Amino acid sequence: MAVHVVIIGAGEVGGYLAERLSAEGLDVVVIETDPVRAAAVGNDLDVQVINGSGSSPDILIEAGITRAGLLAAVTQNDEVNMIASLLAKQHGVETTVVRVETEGMRGRNAAELLRAVGADVVVDPDAETADEILELVHATGADEVYPMADGELVVIGAVVSDDAPLARRTLGEIGESLGDDWNFLFGAISRDGETVIPRGDQMLLPGDHVRVVCRASAKQELLAMLGVSGHRARRVMVLGGGAVGSRVAGRLQDEGVEVVLVERDGATAAALADEYQRVLVVQGDVTDTELLLEESVGQMDAVVAATGEDSANVLACAFAIAEGAGFTVAVLHRLALLPLVRRFGIDAALSPRTASTNAVLRAVRRDTTAVATFLEEDSEVDEWEIAPGSRADGSLVADLPLPKDILIGAMVRSGEEAQIVRGWTELRAGDHVVVFGRPNTLNVVKSVFV
Repeated sequence: MAVHVVIIGAGEVGGYLAERLSAEGLDVVVIETDPVRAAAVGNDLDVQVINGSGSSPDILIEAGITRAGLLAAVTQNDEVNMIASLLAKQHGVETTVVRVETEGMRGRNAAELLRAVGADVVVDPDAETADEILELVHATGADEVYPMADGELVVIGAVVSDDAPLARRTLGEIGESLGDDWNFLFGAISRDGETVIPRGDQMLLPGDHVRVVCRASAKQELLAMLGVSGHRARRVMVLGGGAVGSRVAGRLQDEGVEVVLVERDGATAAALADEYQRVLVVQGDVTDTELLLEESVGQMDAVVAATGEDSANVLACAFAIAEGAGFTVAVLHRLALLPLVRRFGIDAALSPRTASTNAVLRAVRRDTTAVATFLEEDSEVDEWEIAPGSRADGSLVADLPLPKDILIGAMVRSGEEAQIVRGWTELRAGDHVVVFGRPNTLNVVKSVFV
């Protein structure tokens, strides 16, 4: 019998989470107060949708809270999320996820309150998004960077450049040139809107978007072979001083990066200038091209547009590109603007929905220790721990009964260096493996590793 899941909120996070969990075969019910949004989710997804408040005991009963194994309260209202968690625990729900938005709910003083309402997992979309942005700024040129295995491995997403050393070669040829000591492995290739798990006869072409698992120590080497810069940004302009932008600016300041932060609201700008002494805070509109020119936007190693206005983020990044900025990142809430991101040549686009959903899935899937999902595709990368006595325990990778659209990319064993997996690699209980696949293959993977 499928696990019953109740999701409170059908916004960008809740709707995406419902899509991912239902694709895994879970029994999902979504509660949403906005009737228009509720109807839209009901039409788009094969899930039950109830129009009402997640803080209502009657609505929760109607949603089947008494038989639920998971409640994810991910509205933008902290109070609703906490009340829903408290009620769920009273009905015996094993795991509750609570999203927090307000600054006061993020500190130590709120920890006791969150424990009191039974929140097993606390998701902060702004913090998760800021973390993803920082990973990109640390390796400009990549459009996705996801650490795995406690940072020993990393999954890199990037576009193969025309002059990349690996371009116009098959993966088999690349493997032969590497010899026995591989530092990376290609897990997915996207071309013309189609994503495949590649095999040895697959040729890399300029313009391909690739996802590659590699040893963290080899990240710069890999990016160079893909023909992208991969250098760490030393001058960064952050556009927008909200929860995401201020976090990014503060962290970069602590790393010794030269940061210019543009914020429209005068009071917010003044407060940020007091808080971040080594950040140049400028009050102004991020779409004011004269202001951006005055602050040398074209000389920045990276420009991060993280306002709450998607169109402003896209336009500001497009202008930065035209002026010669090295690397651009736009935060998007409406995925309808993604075609503009590609058309303008913006290097990376991030959404709080994937950042938050990755955090939720890490908690929901008790057998996976890291999860990376992506904006436009159903493919994903998961880190699994091999259980004692499982089919994988003591088996060679080549002997595992896995379908062709699942690829084991790398492995970490306690006390040993991370290694890229080959067909003759023997797996043992306790090993952590990085696997490329899709949500509908998770049960197959679980049957092998757990």
